[in-house]
Amino acid sequence: MTFSIVAADPEADEVGVAVQSKFLAVGALVSWARGGIGAVATQALADVSLGPRGLDLLAAGMEPAEALERLLDGDEQRETRQVGLVDARGRAASFTGAECIEFASSVLGEGFACQGNIMATDRVVPAMAEAYRAAEGPLAERLLEALRAAQREGGDRRGQESAVLLVAKPGGGYGGNHDRYIDLRVDHHNEPIEELARLLDLHQLYLQRPSEDEVVPVDAELEAEIGRHLTHLGKRSRGQDLWDALFDYMGWENLEERWVGKGRIDQRVLDYLRQHARGKGGP
Repeated sequence: MTFSIVAADPEADEVGVAVQSKFLAVGALVSWARGGIGAVATQALADVSLGPRGLDLLAAGMEPAEALERLLDGDEQRETRQVGLVDARGRAASFTGAECIEFASSVLGEGFACQGNIMATDRVVPAMAEAYRAAEGPLAERLLEALRAAQREGGDRRGQESAVLLVAKPGGGYGGNHDRYIDLRVDHHNEPIEELARLLDLHQLYLQRPSEDEVVPVDAELEAEIGRHLTHLGKRSRGQDLWDALFDYMGWENLEERWVGKGRIDQRVLDYLRQHARGKGGP
């Protein structure tokens, strides 16, 4: 009762998994990824050990198809399993056991593998693959579009409950010393995919560095506006330098990743500041 996609973006050095299921906290079982190595989805009658074991085989240099056969070799419940693997180079493999409940299938493509079982129609898994191929932008956004496409075709026959979006990248995690670039879970929700989209937007706001085209130069008029907002919010003390106050404010609001130095401001931070001030009765 789960549909998933595993995918790799070798140019960005990212691997990821996205999943939706009528199952509580599906991310605790199905999704596995390791930066620079690959990603695994284990579902249907899920064997959670296939996740770390599969990543270990990929880390040892085994191709996904060979790793998949090694994982399932000797498994007495092999035909009840559904597993997708992709390595950091974009090589992929997927298996759907003969005893998985219809509609159950796998679709492979360049750099990804989609799989689903107990689907509403036989179009769910192909739609996921088509949407991923057509999508543009960062890996996380393409994975999300694949889930949305599957849901539009009916998704899990039993309904919706939980979803996960996991993207791993060497050094991509907060602080730069781990690979958990994006790790978002919706454990119980009526519309988990759209809630996942909302969380992804927040993740990008709080944890993503702005690009140069998002940075606004601050002239005297804008500087005065920023100062008014900070003062209204009680975030600038009398005589405090504007940029010191803005830096402190951004740290308080968990926006420190978007600090771009004095004389400039990230557009999303500016929008956030304006909205925050309006919400507190400001101009």
